[in-house]
Amino acid sequence: MDRQRLHRLGRRLVELSRQVQLEPGDVRPSPAEGLIITDVMFHSNSTVGDVVARTGYAQSYVSKCVASLVERGLLVTSTDESDRRRTVIGPSPMLQSATPRRMPSLAGILADDLGSDEAARRTLMLLDDLFDALLDRTPGESSTDAGSGAS
Repeated sequence: MDRQRLHRLGRRLVELSRQVQLEPGDVRPSPAEGLIITDVMFHSNSTVGDVVARTGYAQSYVSKCVASLVERGLLVTSTDESDRRRTVIGPSPMLQSATPRRMPSLAGILADDLGSDEAARRTLMLLDDLFDALLDRTPGESSTDAGSGAS
């Protein structure tokens, strides 16, 4: 795979991920904001540091995005009850109520895009394998180490 194809694949994956979260006509957050929203939806009561660790964005950038998303009513922040010095982030009530009715499955989106449920199932398996190969490893571990089980 050359650089051009890799870039096109990345752009297409971002397009597909945005279809899972939004309906036509919705105000679309930036790709980074969308990833932060999704991360907070799956990991409520996270700190900025937690989001940074999971998304790979710089702490200053995550802080800026969270502040913007709080201002727009999509996320909320509160003081951590166990450590009053920390701030935790969660989805806003508005976001929580909108999510269940707006989250079409990725399998459904892929089936529509690819023309069959079987093609969607195969593609989802390939995407899971790609994630495991490229992203599901500890920092500093090479992809060959992650695939061989070596640590």
